[in-house]
Amino acid sequence: MKKILIIFSLIFLTSCATGTYTNRSGDNSNLSFDTSYCKSLARSRHPGYICKNPLMCTMEEVNIVLNDLTQYQAVFQNCMHQKNYDYQ
Repeated sequence: MKKILIIFSLIFLTSCATGTYTNRSGDNSNLSFDTSYCKSLARSRHPGYICKNPLMCTMEEVNIVLNDLTQYQAVFQNCMHQKNYDYQ
């Protein structure tokens, strides 16, 4: 039973692997620079919320943190899309 659980966990974790961005033109020479630029842009607009108690967030703070993370991802993905990158 333990082996089945381990195998199932590994399959589940590999299915959560992240993809990559590729330029529509096929030229990925600026991918590192563009990714860094978009991450900086997203972080400048949504720097991240730090809970008042660093060991535990209240329920209201959890919503603020999740909202901030979601908006960070949205700004990052929009920036990459504007630079002609598709997520695959």
